[in-house]
Order: sequence, then structure tokens, then C-alpha cells
Amino acid sequence: MLHPTFVNIITYFYPLGNTSAVCLTQDLPRELNANILLLGCGDARNILFSSYSDGGSKSRQLDITCCDLEAAVLARNIVLYTLIMDHADGSKDIHIWNIYYHMFLDNDSLELLHNQAKKLHSLSGTIHSWHSGKYGRLLRMCDQGSLLRVRRIWSSYGGSDLSGEDKTSFDERFKSKIQTARDMNALSSGCGMNVTGFRSAAPISFTSLKDLPALFQHFWKHGITDEERSSISKYTFPNPMFAGSLEDAFTLHYGTDPLLGFHLATAYASLSLDSPLKLSGYTRLRKVVAAARLQLREWSTSFRRHAQKNITIRFFAGDALAFCHTLQHKRTRDAQSSSNWYRDQYHLEPLILDGEDYATKGKAPLSFNVIDTSNLLDHVGAINILVAASPLLDIDISATLYTEALVKQEEDLKALVDSMLCGHLPTLSILFGLVPIEYWTNSSAVSTVEEYLLNKILPTMEDKIGSKGQMHSRLTWKRPGSDSIIVPKIGFVATEMAHLMYQVYLKMFQNEDMARNLSNINLLMLHKNSVLHYHRGSLAAFLRFVKNRVTVDWNKSMEVFMGLVEDNTTLLMGMNYIQELYLHLHLLDLYSVDTFKLPFNRVSHPQPLKGLCAWKDIPAVVCITLKVPRAKLNPITDVPLKKLGSPILHCILQSSGKHHGRQWQNIFSSVQLGFGEITSVGSRSDDDFRISVSEDVHGWNGKSSLIVSFLAPTWTVLLEPQAATVAFGVQSTPQSTSTFVGSLGLEMNFYKTTLGNEDNVYITKYRPNHSGHVSVCNFEGSSKITHLSIDEEVTMTLKANVDARTGQITTLTGRFDMLSEDLKSILSSGATVETLQISPCTIGIVIGRNGRQFHLLFPAPILVSRSKCRIARKSSYVEVVAPMADHRYGEGFPYFMYPMFPSKPGPVVWNMPRLNLDCLPIFNLSKTKELDWLTPHTSLMLSSRERHLRERSMGVSAVVHKDARVNLKDSLFSMFMHFTGVQGQQARVFGINNPDDGGIHILVFVSSLRLDLANHTVVLDAAILPLYDSLLPKLGPFLGPLAAKGLCNIKVDNDELNLWKEIIPAWVERCRTWEHQLSCAYLAQSKIPLSVENGENPICTCGQGTLSSKYTFDLPAWHLAAKYAVRAAISPSFSVPFVEQSFEGNDPKGVEVVPEPVKAAHDTGCRVCGKDKAEGGKGLLKCARCQAVRYCSTECQRGDWKEHKKGCKQ
Repeated sequence: MLHPTFVNIITYFYPLGNTSAVCLTQDLPRELNANILLLGCGDARNILFSSYSDGGSKSRQLDITCCDLEAAVLARNIVLYTLIMDHADGSKDIHIWNIYYHMFLDNDSLELLHNQAKKLHSLSGTIHSWHSGKYGRLLRMCDQGSLLRVRRIWSSYGGSDLSGEDKTSFDERFKSKIQTARDMNALSSGCGMNVTGFRSAAPISFTSLKDLPALFQHFWKHGITDEERSSISKYTFPNPMFAGSLEDAFTLHYGTDPLLGFHLATAYASLSLDSPLKLSGYTRLRKVVAAARLQLREWSTSFRRHAQKNITIRFFAGDALAFCHTLQHKRTRDAQSSSNWYRDQYHLEPLILDGEDYATKGKAPLSFNVIDTSNLLDHVGAINILVAASPLLDIDISATLYTEALVKQEEDLKALVDSMLCGHLPTLSILFGLVPIEYWTNSSAVSTVEEYLLNKILPTMEDKIGSKGQMHSRLTWKRPGSDSIIVPKIGFVATEMAHLMYQVYLKMFQNEDMARNLSNINLLMLHKNSVLHYHRGSLAAFLRFVKNRVTVDWNKSMEVFMGLVEDNTTLLMGMNYIQELYLHLHLLDLYSVDTFKLPFNRVSHPQPLKGLCAWKDIPAVVCITLKVPRAKLNPITDVPLKKLGSPILHCILQSSGKHHGRQWQNIFSSVQLGFGEITSVGSRSDDDFRISVSEDVHGWNGKSSLIVSFLAPTWTVLLEPQAATVAFGVQSTPQSTSTFVGSLGLEMNFYKTTLGNEDNVYITKYRPNHSGHVSVCNFEGSSKITHLSIDEEVTMTLKANVDARTGQITTLTGRFDMLSEDLKSILSSGATVETLQISPCTIGIVIGRNGRQFHLLFPAPILVSRSKCRIARKSSYVEVVAPMADHRYGEGFPYFMYPMFPSKPGPVVWNMPRLNLDCLPIFNLSKTKELDWLTPHTSLMLSSRERHLRERSMGVSAVVHKDARVNLKDSLFSMFMHFTGVQGQQARVFGINNPDDGGIHILVFVSSLRLDLANHTVVLDAAILPLYDSLLPKLGPFLGPLAAKGLCNIKVDNDELNLWKEIIPAWVERCRTWEHQLSCAYLAQSKIPLSVENGENPICTCGQGTLSSKYTFDLPAWHLAAKYAVRAAISPSFSVPFVEQSFEGNDPKGVEVVPEPVKAAHDTGCRVCGKDKAEGGKGLLKCARCQAVRYCSTECQRGDWKEHKKGCKQ
């Protein structure tokens, strides 16, 4: 495996998700079928919610491949899906809830579970019988091994294997494990107040602070969500759905909470009578549970409807990285051969996708337009994930990969993102062929306000709450390019590439840098240095991936790179792992030192050759397998679980004490485990000697020996083929040292023997049960393309220029070589060459006056304003060297917030989630006081820098800024405040008014305020009407009386108006339910927006006339406007916290400074309440001191003086 192997005695079982559900198709055009890969899929919430929120795409086909290490997770989910399908009348809804979300069951629910499990068990005798059965079209198995694992668990659910003593034993074990989880829960929760539900209640979180901890405690005390005492007494039967499997040890994760996967804000929001997900008649605590149950019911109804025709779900039980690399292997020429991966790190079962859907003409997708990796990066590292998963992502601008982090690994989100790829994020993302879109846009329609409040405003509680150690972030990655052009391989100078890779190497293994560690000792660093994600095999896999992605003199680059590695003195253990690095580089055809090249120099022996030395064809790499006696594991099994942690295992091969030459030691961290019995085939002295392992399914709880295998360089084995020492032990980390040094000594080895011990040591060509080495990054895909030919006139190539000191790409060079004789002639004759910034990632090159324009497409935003253009008239090429933009505030690109691309079958919005507005809850605006939270929520659109700019511009000595984004956010804030009436006079119609240039350019008619569940924010359900020259004559009867009907003017300048026109197409597209026409102007003109010029329409007309009849306004001649208006979903626009600081820091006393809520700046009314007149209709009062702010009364002025005096100047 490509990540370290940990002791897995403690296996936390995660039956339920710990973050609220997301829509998996939210970044795809509505017409596009979805092939979705879920790695670490977890519970069913995201699939169910996606079927609910994707309802606007009725014809979309969803093919979802679910991968999870725990077969019990998949078994649970299939039980749920089949129960939903079998009970459409709703009569079993309460029992289905109990089965999936309760630790203990009543008799009726248990009987339903038993019957369902027996039915599933009877249908799953073989993969063919399952696929031919009742659920086989909807629910597919990727392989027979996954089916067998899931089937064993169904057997335990059905109770068919349990009776008498077995049943009593199961009940006792279950209760013991639940008690262990309760103890861990109490230990982690301190005072017992767990507030991780805070983020699930966003954006109305503060009202949940009392309820959700109480409900969490109730669940862990009674094992159910029901509060009625009469109900509690009925739930006495252990729910096997929370028990993992019978064979494996399990510990239910202490943070398990049945409510966290839902959007709990619906329990606290005041919703209108006609709102979706509306609840009434519940007490406060019961309302939270009722809200979750209602959501499950609505999701299930939608799932049941779509599953009949539009959904296929596939299941694989095993390691996500192994599964991805096996899928990559399926796409190569050797697809029918074995990929030689194990199912996971802790079993020796080969991973073979033998399901019919993966046969030569199988229907299972091998590439995907959506890949969700859950929070696997917390467990295996972001580089490992992207190396495995990104080659499976479609080469398409709509294709999306998500990474998520939940465990706190850095002090803040910026530090997390800066370190996640072990290097400069823009540089590494270019190597991966991905664009971290929020990083470059610094804009998001997804709120992180609650995450900040959870981690920053509650620091005094942090030692007492379960949220300690959490920091949630979710990144969206897209493919660079456009609908018609993809970015080719990027060229590098060999020495520069070597330094880039070296910097990654240093950061990947910075835990070995003792000087760095000792200079900054803190608890967070100690934790990071104890939970490691990479070994030298991980680095080699990354380099193999990079080799496929770039154009470079690879051999020269590797020579320089290895020279740097070998000369390094900062990594204490660098040379102890050097042979493992050589080994993996050799196996992946990246680099081979002389000792890995045939023939091997054999040490002469006076005795006849035996074992490896007698092989006729000795390979460069062999596998060493150890049989570790069970008794040798006592130092691990005797450690209390609370103290054990997750020690990393490794093997050591070193010289004996009798070795005549220099003493040597090599450490190998790529270790495979399994419990069982070894069977050998052939003689140890024959080349074809091999072993197989019959596994003990009870693992750590069984009686079999532990089988440990690792690869080693043959030449080291031949140094002392009998006497060399081989050991199995624990890698030194801060945590493992404190745990094991006392019992094991400084070496921390559990087992040590010599290579000549034939009872416990086996040397073979390959690992047990395998016939070859693993297939890693063997699929190249589009990375084979080194240049692009455009209309057979020019070819485009790209080259990166790297700062050797930092390993960062500083500039990108795009080059056009002329193919056309006409172009060559024009260029050689001295024609002018002009460069234009077409978009952040595109430079236009115009050759000659009124000549042909060609587009240079870069993999990241670049600045033409600081670029250099080189023209080779004789050699017929044009080259542009452009620096990458500073990602902070999208340097040079204030409009690059929500980019859109014309495409078929529909436009692609890169950075704004699609919404099905009709399924979002609607707020009741008659209760304004219940919307107080909306002011700070929308105020926090502004980053710290933006807030500072705004405050300076509003002071007495106003410093005028030209930040269009700040002004846009100000305008959006005003719109939200005025529509709801939280500040200022309530209004439903808004005019985007540029008084200095044409007046009102855009009309916005707001119908309702809705709760954007998945994105933790709110959205205005509105109709937008751009006013352009050809339309104005048709709207005369409507526009004339409009001003008298309460039109609220949002004053803008030219820059902000242009930004409105840039974003409006995205607001419209994200909620579109209509079809774009074949003649759509977006496709015809190949740009979005169509124009930002005055008098011209920024959006296409395909959506005109599609407003629902329910979408009405009490306005004269509204029918005229409705013919041309189009529905839009207007969200707050938040800055991205890992790009720039979102909020102010701590004050000198250590108390967090919460920014003062913004006041509606576009309302020239009272600074406090927003009224535009004083009592009696009189004019507003001005502050006598500064004459800059206004008040409607002396009461408002006095109430505001404490804040206003800070900036009030005469």
C-alpha cells in the first residue's frame, strides 16, 4: 500500500456521517449524466440527498460507485436502500429510522431488520444471482469478494447464525463495545458538552447550542433519538447494524450522532406555511429530531421515484487507493491481467474486479465526472488521494473532484491548504492537472461562517467539547481548459524539475527534520509527527504520476534529484530509508542505481548455494515474509486501548554482528499485514518458490500468527543471506516512543530473527497470493498530449519555469509554432504581434492588424500585464512568458469570481453550486426578530481586508477604494436586509442603478428568502430582468409606474455594474429548469456573459418566458416584465478563508473580536434602524460632530454613540 501501516487493533466503526449531506451533482450541468465515484462513501445521506436536490434534472442518469473500507457500512446502506424501495406506503418509516439510526431496537424494528437481512442473504449466493434478483438492476456488486463480505454481515443481521450462547455472547460483546465507546465519548467530551452539531445547524447555529448537546447525550445514554419515557423502555435489543461484523473487533466511534448528517436549521427557522420541510406542533428538542426524520422521508420518497429508472449504485469493500489504482489498471492495455493489489493493508486477499460489469464489455464506468473523496486526506494524505483518483477524473471542464478535511492538522485553514500537497499549492495543482477553484477565485457561495465560529469564538470551551481537534474544509478541484481545448503536457527544465521534486520530498518527510521539530514543539506538531501519511513508496508513486504529466529529460532530472536526496543532512532517517526509495523507483521504472541492475554480484560461499542464492534468474527485488508468533504481539495487545493510539509498523533488514564489512541498516515502511497460516509451493532454492496464506478472519482476536510481508532489494539480502537480521517493529514517533520504549527498548521491535530462519522467514519473487508487483499510475490518459494543433495553423506548447530555491513555478511560457505557410509569411514580414488578456487563464495573440487571433490556454491564472512576448520571425514562433497571478483577491481579476464556460449540453458554472430552488425551505418574513442571525451571517461575506477597506471608505476622511467586490458584497448585504426588513424599509423590487452612467441597468424581483441547506447559507429566489436597448421599448407600460411601487435603488459604479453582469449568468444557470436552445447565444458567441457594455444583454434569452405562474408580483403590467425576466438564485458571496484572513484576530486580552455587523450602506437612512425619514416625515438628523452619518431620532444616535465615536472626527 502507498501509505504507512498502522496497528489496527482499534477499528473505529463509523455507521453514520458527521457532516451534513451534500448534493453530489451540484457542479454538473443539469443535462449531463453523472458517473460518480465515492471514496470512503460512508452512510447513505449524500446519495439520498442528491436524489432529492437533483430533482430539477429529471432525466439525468446517476451511476454511483461506492467504495468503503468497512463492508459493514455498505451492508447497512443496502439494507436501507432496499427497505426504502420495499415500503413505498410509508407504513414502515419509523422502523426504518430506528434500524438505521438507533443503537437499540424495539421488537418490531428488529423483526423487520431480521426479515430484510434474510431476504438479502438469500438473494446473494453468487454475484450472478444477486444481479439477477430483485435489487440487481439498482444495486450492483463490483466483485465477488465485496459481496461475500457484505453477505456475512447480513447473515449476522438476520440472526440466522446466532442462538443460545452465541446470541448471549453477541449481546454481551455489543454492550461491552458500546460501553467502551461511551467511555471514549466521556473522555473526549470533558464536561459532556459536544457541539459538533453546530455546523449541521448552519446558518442558524447559535440557537442549537443547548439542544444538540442535550440530544447527543440522550442518544449516548439510551441509544435512541426518541425522548418519550414509554418509548425508551421498548428499545432493549442491540442493533446489529451498529456492530460492524461478527468476526472483526469494532469500537463504535465515540462521536457518532444520528442527527449530524441532516440540515438541522429547518428545526430553528421560522418557515412559511407553504415551505418545503415545514414542521409544526413539536417541542423544541423533539422538533430537531422531527426535522431530521422529515428530511429522511422526503429524501427517501425522491430516491424511490428516481431509482426506478435513473439510478445505479455499485459497491466495493476495500481500500480506496487500491481500488483507484485497480480502476486505472483496467484502463490500460493489460486490463485483463491482475493489478496485484490487495483489498486492503490488513488482509492478503488479492483485489480482483471479477464482476460482470468490469468485463471487457462491462457497463461499469472506469472514469468519472464527479469524484468525492470524503475526508480520506485526514487518513492517507492528499497526495496519495490525488495520485490515485485524479487520473480517473474525466478530461472535461465540468468534471469535479472534492477533497475534504475534518481533523485539525494545522492552526488554521490557510496553513492546512498551504501544506496539504507538501508544497506550493498552485505548483502542485498544475502537476496534478487540477484547478483548486476557490483558491483562485477567492469567492464562494458556500458559507464557512459557522466553521469559524465553532473553532474561534468558542475557545474557552475547546478543552471541554467534542469539537476539539476538528477543522472542516472542502475544496473543489476542476480540470483546466475550455470546452474545446485541453491543457497539454507541461515542459520543464530537468534541473528545475529536480528541485521542485526535492522540495516535495523535504516537506513529505519533514517529521524526520529534528532541527525543525525541536524549534517548534507543541501539541499539534507532536500529533502531526505521530500520524504520518507517507513513506518512500508514496513518493515514488507521486513521481511516477508526475513523469506521466510532464515533458522533461527525466533521466537527468532524476540524477539531480537523487543527488540532492543523497546529500541531504536535514532528514535524520533519510539514509535509513534510501534503499526503500531506490526499490520503489526501480519497480516503477523511474530510476535504477547500479545495485538494481543485472547481473548481481553474489557473495562467494564455501557451502553449496541454497535458497535465493540458488535461483537461476534472481530479480532485483524480492519479497520477505515473516511469520510473527502470536505471543510476540503481547507488547501491542497488552497496551490499554486508550493509550495505544495508532503506532506505525515497519520492518528492518540489517547486518549481523558477525558481518565483516561496514554495518548497515535499512528500514522498510511499505508493509502488508494479515493473520493466517502459510502454505508454501516448491523448493526455496527454485525460482518459482511461492507462498499462499489462508487467512484467519478473526484477525487480532484470533489465534493465528501475524503474517508480515515487505519488499527488499535483492543485493542487500545477498550480503548475508542467512545471518542478516530481519525485524518487525514500530516506527519512532512522539506517541509510539512514549508508549513502547519502556517495554521494548529503544529499537521498539516486537520480533527479530535471521534470514536463515526457515520456520518464520520466506523469500519469494512476489508478495503472498500474488504473481507480480502492483500496478501504479500506469494509465496516462490525456497526459500523452505534448502539444495541441489548432486548426492545423499553429501548435501550442507550454513550459513551466521554476525557482530552484523554493521549488515553485514562477512563470509559465506559452508558445505558438506556426504551421501555416501564410502565417509564417505574415510573421516573417514584420507583422505586429499583440497580446490580450482574454480571461485569467487565457492570453490572446493577434498576428497582424485585423489578423487571426489564437488563444494560449494556461493551467492557472496568469498576468499578461507583466508578461514578456518573444517573437522569432525566422523560426516562426511566438512565445509569451507570463507570471502566475497572486491568488490573494485574484490579483488583476476582480471579475473572476464565478467563471462560466459555454458548453454542450449546457453551460458549466465552475464555482457556484446548482440549486433546486423548489425543494429549499422558505422563510416566514413576518417574524423579523427571528431573522436577527441574518445580519452577522451576511456581514461576514467580507474578509478582514475587505472590511477594513469598507470602514475606511465610510469614515469622515473617507478613503475611496475601487474594490468592485467589496461594493458588490455591500450591495448584496443591502438587498438581503431590505427584502427581509431586518434593516431599512422592506422592499421586493431592486434596481441596480448607476446614476453616473445610464441609471438602472438591471431589475431584480425577489420572491422569497430560502434556506440553502447544503451550502449553509441563504438564497434569494428572484427574477432578474436586464434592461438593454432593444428591450426597453417593449417595457414602457411596466417601467413607467415602477418607481412609485417601492423600488429600492442599489447604487453602483461602472466597475461594480460590470461585476453584476459577470455574475448574473451564474445566478441564473445554477437554478435553471429550462433547456438552452440550439441557437443559444452563449454557444454562438463562445462567451459568458455575452456583454458587459451598457445597453446590451449579458445573458442569453433561452430562459425568457419560463417563469412559473406562481411567480407573480403586484405590479402594473407585470405580465410584460415576466415575459423577459428569468429566475435566479442570489446567494451571499463569501471570501475564502484559506486565501485571506476572514476575520479579525484576538485582542490583547485573548478575547476574540467579532466584527461589528455591517449596516446597509446603500440605504442613506438612519445608521441604526435604516429609516429614511425622522418621525413625522421630517428629514434625518446628522451627527453634529462629523456631519457624516444620519439618524432618525436622538434615541438611535445615543444608542450608536459607543460604536460611532471610534471613527467620529470633526
